[in-house]
Formats: sequence, C-alpha cells, structure tokens
Amino acid sequence: MIVITFDVLATRAKDIGASQPTKEGKKLWNLFFGPYNGRICVLADGIEKHKQPLVLEWLKRENIKAGSVDFHWEQGPDVRLDRVRAIHAAYTNIDWYVDTNPEAVAKVIRDGIPTLLVSVPYTVRPEWDEPRTIRGWDILSTELDTQALRKSEREWTE
Repeated sequence: MIVITFDVLATRAKDIGASQPTKEGKKLWNLFFGPYNGRICVLADGIEKHKQPLVLEWLKRENIKAGSVDFHWEQGPDVRLDRVRAIHAAYTNIDWYVDTNPEAVAKVIRDGIPTLLVSVPYTVRPEWDEPRTIRGWDILSTELDTQALRKSEREWTE
C-alpha cells in the first residue's frame, strides 16, 4: 500500500476543480501504480465533507484511479500522522508514504514507515513576494563586462 497526499498530485487552488495536476506527482503515480497493483491511497486533508465529491471527480478527470481515498476536514502534520496510523491499522502494511510536507514526513518516519519527500520546484518562495526592481540594460551589460574581465584575469598566466 502506498499513501500519497493530494498535495503531491496537485497544486491546490481555492476551488478544488481549479487545482492543477503536477507532472512530478503524475510521474510518481505512474511509477507506483504498476508494481503495487493500484494499491494506492490518496490522503486528502483539509477537505470539507461537501467538497469530497469534487476531489473524487478531479481524480477521475485526471485519470488517477486510487484504490482508496482518505478524507479529513482538518489539516496539518499531526492530522496526517493520525490518518497514516489509521490507514496502517486498516491495511496492515504501508510500503511508502509520499508527501510534500517535511514535518509530516519526519513524524511518519518515526513510526517506521518508509517515506518519500517530494519537493515541488514551483512552490512560491517567501522572497518572491517582495517587489523587485528592474535593472536597466546598461547596468546589466556593465555587470557582464566586469564578470568577463574577472574571468579573463583569473585565467591569465604569465
């Protein structure tokens, strides 16, 4: 049994239907689906009861055929650990736990379950929220010339 979180499969949007699938998550899904005979559980936390059919519809639309889907209305590493423990009790053996949350992965690995931390490269970083100043072409060309001069000085031999 593989337990993979919804955050690995999709970049969450305010509306579930607007969530976009991640190509890394889709590749992982395809990688695990065959060898584990489709025994993959999607863990979707932070989903209210009235939005659960939307998640199931989204999975169907993206051709993700989960063996089971575990929903919980609360969100966070402790909630994910509790859900993984419940899934472990129900299905006996969890081969892999796949998540994007390092804190949740650390808590699950303490229970002796092999984990895989997925770091999605297009997650917005805090420093990207700050407004940036656009540098002019003359500043950029001066900087390029300075770097080229320094490189040639390093390579210069007498």
